[in-house]
Amino acid sequence: MQEHFGMKRPSPDSDCDLPDGAQSGSARARILNAAFEVLREHGYGATQTREIAARAKVSKRDIYSEFGSKEGIFAAVIAERAERMRRPAVEPDVSSRAAFEGTLRNVGVAYLEQLYDPAVVSTFRLAIASAEESPGMARILERNAFLPNRRALGEMMAAAIDGGILSGEASQLSSRFFALLTGGTHVAVLLGMENPPKPRELARHSADVAAAFLRLHGRD
Repeated sequence: MQEHFGMKRPSPDSDCDLPDGAQSGSARARILNAAFEVLREHGYGATQTREIAARAKVSKRDIYSEFGSKEGIFAAVIAERAERMRRPAVEPDVSSRAAFEGTLRNVGVAYLEQLYDPAVVSTFRLAIASAEESPGMARILERNAFLPNRRALGEMMAAAIDGGILSGEASQLSSRFFALLTGGTHVAVLLGMENPPKPRELARHSADVAAAFLRLHGRD
């Protein structure tokens, strides 16, 4: 088995790295589960739909009917995670500075919970490892995670600007908030230099970032 950045395939008794819904018995969940396993073993470029179908105990026709292509499978996995990240940003509370600070905290926790989930860490590592030979996975991440999430953060910041809470330009504020949120920790985790933060640490960090961001960019 090929390993990237010290990443190992999960043991049969462990489901911590599997995509959402992989424990259910539906064909869709089995396909996503199998696709993730094959991806981790072979990388994106060498992953074949016939092997996914064999492991999921479905036909290739079932795969193409549900997802359209190999790219569609991984797009679905990534899109579901990304949607979880941006969910608190979709309807931000901009009724007051304090309310928006609460929204920022919730957004921070949602982003970091997904960003440091073992499955998401594995996906980033695989995308990095295959970037030169098979850039398709990076393009899937950009289209199904990065772009929608940046758009959601930008719209959240624009709502706060319109509400008189923030000053600045929405896309720049989004970038600054995300930079404060992730810092250098994400890279360190991807490289295996640090362990992912625990839930209590994520909550505390998100609260600190929300407060600091408003001190920097909030209107008096």
